[in-house]
Amino acid sequence: MKVTDVETLICDAGWRNYYFVKLSTDAGIVGWSEYDEGFGSPGVTGVIDQLKNRLIGLDVNAHERFFQLASCLTRPAPGSVIGQAIGTLENALLDAKAKGLNVPCYELLGGKVRDSAPIYWSHCPTWRINHPTFYPPAVKDLEGVRQTGAEARERGFKAVKTNLFIHDEGDAYAWRPGFAVPFKPELTVDKKLIRNIRNHLEALRDGVGPDVEILIDFNFNAKPDGLLKILRELSDFDLYWTEIDLHNPEALAYVRSHSPHPVSSCETLIGMRNFLPYFQNQAVDVAIVDAVWNGVFQATKIAAVADAYDVNVAPHNFYGDLCSFMNLHFAAVVPNLQIMEIDVDRLPWEGELFTHAPEFKNGQVVIPDRPGWGTDPIEEVIRARPPKVAGGLLQYKKS
Repeated sequence: MKVTDVETLICDAGWRNYYFVKLSTDAGIVGWSEYDEGFGSPGVTGVIDQLKNRLIGLDVNAHERFFQLASCLTRPAPGSVIGQAIGTLENALLDAKAKGLNVPCYELLGGKVRDSAPIYWSHCPTWRINHPTFYPPAVKDLEGVRQTGAEARERGFKAVKTNLFIHDEGDAYAWRPGFAVPFKPELTVDKKLIRNIRNHLEALRDGVGPDVEILIDFNFNAKPDGLLKILRELSDFDLYWTEIDLHNPEALAYVRSHSPHPVSSCETLIGMRNFLPYFQNQAVDVAIVDAVWNGVFQATKIAAVADAYDVNVAPHNFYGDLCSFMNLHFAAVVPNLQIMEIDVDRLPWEGELFTHAPEFKNGQVVIPDRPGWGTDPIEEVIRARPPKVAGGLLQYKKS
């Protein structure tokens, strides 16, 4: 089975866009993958358009060969959007290969070790604060935070992850200086921010109750000295993990050694070599792996290295439903899975974009047994919803 064409499709997803690759073959089988340009990755589509010229005509089954070829061709500038483009194409090859064999993708990865994946409700209630037009009910204050937490508990979720917000200046708003919202490149931490973090977590805990786990994501929004200030002030909280992004693994290891809570990190890394210093320096309790960026097959290799260092992994997953299915196959096969990220708040029409939606059951998501990823984008629906905005970080605004 040979690759005959590779096409990118982009559709409206409210405040952002969803991006897809459609890989056609001479057997009539279509392989799909989803990728993203909104999370600091402009230009992935352009790289895919360049790389596809070396993919067309190749054997669908030889996805590792293509990965190595593409890595050689881009060796002077590895990672970043190039790595994401390679991972996107390999993911589409996996889908086509599995469909050709009439098996789920997890069968290509060693077979599943679990039938469902533990999950946490990500961006709870972040999307309702940042994008209330698209994700009602709008959350404007701490009472809204509490109510969203109560909803998560009532719906059977066992864990939720939240972000940083300011509540004492009127309507709640996101604190994301690491992403220029607001633009404060010094990334300092003051008492006001710490007070607001505490108030937010207290409201969320009041809503979810004592038995639901709470995760908090600091992203790139503080440097080690500020992180240590925050962590000291949160030492009395019961937190599942604190998610921290630092480019310096030694600095993160120092923060972890002084943290009263487990530390997760690495969601923006591409390739085993970039993960290795974080393992060698014992910088993380849980390594977050973006299988969409790295490619699911390559992500399983990263998980194997993590396992050799006795570190569990968690998929980074905040895109569309196809990405959730791709991550589910990763979660199905890696023995050292900790928990999987998934967004629960969705746009009203998202169910129209895919043939199947994730199946939630008892606070977990069921691993699908359909061929390929287990869901396909519906091409005519995607084409009927052309993108309206640049989307993501490059055009962030409260909607």
